[in-house]
Amino acid sequence: MKSAVLMCHAPIVIPAIAGRRAADCARTTAAMGQAAAAVVDSAPERVVVLSPHSPRHRSRWGLYAGDSLGGSFGPFGHPEVGMRFSNGAEAVQEALDGLPLASIPAQPLDHGALVPLWFLAQAGWAGPVAVLGVPWTNTDAEAIGAALAAHPWAVVASGDMSHRLIPGAPAGYDPDAPRFDAGFVAALRAGDLQAATSPDPALRDRAAEDVVDTTRVLLGALGSPLGFDPVLAYEGPFGVGYCEAIFHS
Repeated sequence: MKSAVLMCHAPIVIPAIAGRRAADCARTTAAMGQAAAAVVDSAPERVVVLSPHSPRHRSRWGLYAGDSLGGSFGPFGHPEVGMRFSNGAEAVQEALDGLPLASIPAQPLDHGALVPLWFLAQAGWAGPVAVLGVPWTNTDAEAIGAALAAHPWAVVASGDMSHRLIPGAPAGYDPDAPRFDAGFVAALRAGDLQAATSPDPALRDRAAEDVVDTTRVLLGALGSPLGFDPVLAYEGPFGVGYCEAIFHS
């Protein structure tokens, strides 16, 4: 594996979408740019994005079909902001032979994939991309990570942390939600992917997160402990936690 990163997927961290609110998430926007640059600088053969917002199969990881992958932020009021890449799914399907996969019919990508890909495009990525969607029941993440790690590719784990950090947050407010984010970030800073992806189930449910399943793929790819602090930034200005990190294979 050439590189691996954790990136958030909130459209508002894209400056053209944030508008006057861009200053409130400037640290995240800068960290997203750093993570994207690290991917491009590693010169991978292709980029594999792990998205928790793709159409979900009950137990199989979904793989987007079609000759190309892309979309725009029209659903967020910005149809002028978009991108398109060639689809590198065929090689990924071969690499994951024997693991449970389901085809996602060709369609516009979800924001879980589009936000990281916007930053990758800004950093200069123009190569093939494959997008894997998280299943409802995730029992194969580590095996998928190990299989992806055997190839000269970059892996982007897309995930946001708690959606309940403050009153008015997208999923409502839970006073315990910040504890999930604090524990996840502390575990990452300690290089402990095992701890980061093994939170208390009740706390995880209260946090309303979508970062654990995609990060489990990185655990399978990289192992744990890492031996270094990969975290670039963490903040939650709009009630959702955003964490960006750069990992090494």
